[in-house]
Amino acid sequence: MAKTTEEVEKFIELRAKGYSFDRIAEETGTSKPTLLKWNSQYGKELEQAQYFELNSLLAQYGLMRRNRVEAFSKLLGTALEELQKRADTDNLSRLPTDKLLDLVLSLEQRVMRETEGKKLEFSSARDLDWVLASYVEVD
Repeated sequence: MAKTTEEVEKFIELRAKGYSFDRIAEETGTSKPTLLKWNSQYGKELEQAQYFELNSLLAQYGLMRRNRVEAFSKLLGTALEELQKRADTDNLSRLPTDKLLDLVLSLEQRVMRETEGKKLEFSSARDLDWVLASYVEVD
């Protein structure tokens, strides 16, 4: 019996969620050999579904890179402000300076790792002139 598109889509959905072949066979009534064949046959579709499933989970729990960078940046800003206040007032009573400095350095490294490779770079002066001209009015 030929399987319908809906059955294949259900397989891809369940497999993307991490279900085992045995569990999918049990839930869908499709034989395990057929599921294994579909796994090979629809590999690209399965990869895409797994990608979207993972991104959905990451977004659901606030684990996306943008959220992490934002959180680390806020913490870094707060730690730097506190370090500046302590430097200005010589009030170092709540947190030892070495621990605050360690926190600042650790957060700076984390922000650098999160933003690594995300910098805007220009291959030539002409590209830079074009970008600047698009933001700055020239008389």
